[in-house]
Amino acid sequence: MESPAISETDRERPPAAPAEGLPFDPLLRAGAQGRATGFNAIPEIIDLDRYPLHQPGSPRIDALLREGRATLEQDALFSLSSFVRPEAAAFMAAEIEARLPMACRVQAERIAYYSDGKDWPAGHARSVTHLSRYHQVLNHQISNNSPLRRLYCWEPLREFLRRLMGYETFYRSECPHLALTAKVAGDGDTDGWHFDGNDVVFSVVLKEPEQGGRFEYFPNIRTDKDENYEAVAAAFTGQRSGMRSARLAAGDLNVFQGDHTLHRVSPVEGNRKRVVGLFCYDRAPGTNFGEPYVEELRRQMPGASRPG
Repeated sequence: MESPAISETDRERPPAAPAEGLPFDPLLRAGAQGRATGFNAIPEIIDLDRYPLHQPGSPRIDALLREGRATLEQDALFSLSSFVRPEAAAFMAAEIEARLPMACRVQAERIAYYSDGKDWPAGHARSVTHLSRYHQVLNHQISNNSPLRRLYCWEPLREFLRRLMGYETFYRSECPHLALTAKVAGDGDTDGWHFDGNDVVFSVVLKEPEQGGRFEYFPNIRTDKDENYEAVAAAFTGQRSGMRSARLAAGDLNVFQGDHTLHRVSPVEGNRKRVVGLFCYDRAPGTNFGEPYVEELRRQMPGASRPG
């Protein structure tokens, strides 16, 4: 759907003051002209000399696409290192961390799979739970003039990712909650072993922790025809044969196929947080996430009432 036209008067109007009682966020305050205080242009955010996504069909982009497709097929993870400039990554991380007072706090024991409705016996790979603990900043909590949103909405990035995945159609999600999000993990926080419900995840690392917070994964441990429960269960008990571990660096843009690849983020150690932005796309237009999941997010918001 096209956005309504914006008059020049509206475009220059300073943003409204935050509602009374909400945490004030100076890092997200726009300037007098209603624009972000820094990193207003894509060349300030992305290293376009290294990654000229605005030049589709160029030898450099064609080479990146070939490399990415081959890497995803073998490894399930393709990283464009230092895609975002260090100063821009630090700015975006500070924006996100300033939103923590309003963020969801996820803290739950979860199975690694999306439920299939069956009653699996204790000890089976489908019944073993894993701790997930982190903050999640939602789409509607991220300013429209944030450089992170500017990056997400940049058309050459969407088109590059579409071509990389070989999709005929590829749309940004329209979900007001989860189209663009960020995960923040502090000391002891982790994202437990799991498979993704969607076939690919796109993320950008904005800040690295002092220790821990490594991305650990077993590429293609299962297939559509073979769940390979024995190997998955072995991974849960500490077997590490075939596991890969990546310390994803600030500024890296990552493409990950997690539907067949078991993965987790190991516990963060130290006072410096791990901050990652997540971009949601879909091959169908108008995508929103299901109300049960959104309702779960609402229960994790600060001040939400909880059972018991």
